[in-house]
Amino acid sequence: MPRMGSAKRIELGQKMVALFAEAGHMGHNNKVVRFVQDMIVRLDSGRAMSPRQRDWYDSAVLESPPTPKNEALVKQLREDAKLVGMEEVKEPLNDFAYKLSRGWNLSEKQVAFMEKLQLKAEAIRVHGHWAPTPEERAAMELGVAFCRRYSGYYMQGQPGLSKSLERFRAWHAGLTPAMDKWSAEKLMTICKGDRARMEDAKTRWPKGGLTETKNGNVPALILEDSHVDENGEVALMVLIDGEPKSFRLEQLVKPRKKRKKKAV
Repeated sequence: MPRMGSAKRIELGQKMVALFAEAGHMGHNNKVVRFVQDMIVRLDSGRAMSPRQRDWYDSAVLESPPTPKNEALVKQLREDAKLVGMEEVKEPLNDFAYKLSRGWNLSEKQVAFMEKLQLKAEAIRVHGHWAPTPEERAAMELGVAFCRRYSGYYMQGQPGLSKSLERFRAWHAGLTPAMDKWSAEKLMTICKGDRARMEDAKTRWPKGGLTETKNGNVPALILEDSHVDENGEVALMVLIDGEPKSFRLEQLVKPRKKRKKKAV
């Protein structure tokens, strides 16, 4: 290759990397692509390459992406990885595609996992990706609120719940287009007992009714249905001495449920 400046080398390198990326050869095992990327950073920062690095670079940027083996399967796996609803498994799908494109063999366990992901992708193509109903979304939001009660130390020992929270927050913020059903169910079913208490509270402490605090028996007007407070506990917002305050259910006198009169 004739002598050229850094700008031209960077341009050729970027084109080569783009071609390899389009062909799916950006895996961490592709030493040629990784080398070209490293040299682009080096040139862009104004540092020169050694004669050996320059010769290798000038040769590498002229290479074309290799024709993949298992072409049909590799293409399908890459399409599966791009589906909405497959965001959480796109990395293993692309990794399988890369290995198969190089002609590498997969273990039985890897093949089984790959086929499971393919079935999931096919189900999404046929039925569309899972989306929560308004009621399911509200149930997830309630689960997120309950998680305020847990410390960071506790959450470290709950990887499934922690991951579900991360996925919900990313989806809720619009950073990912879909929420996976497994994570959603994790949040929708957490703290079943407290969810039942919240439903029971609608009857025991109806909005607009009166109650008393256990500490001093101070009368209070119930302003709204039960909610989850900033500490992740079930609470009621009540009016005491003209000031709205939040009390946990344990801090309020628990009225007895009215018994239904037996028919004579």
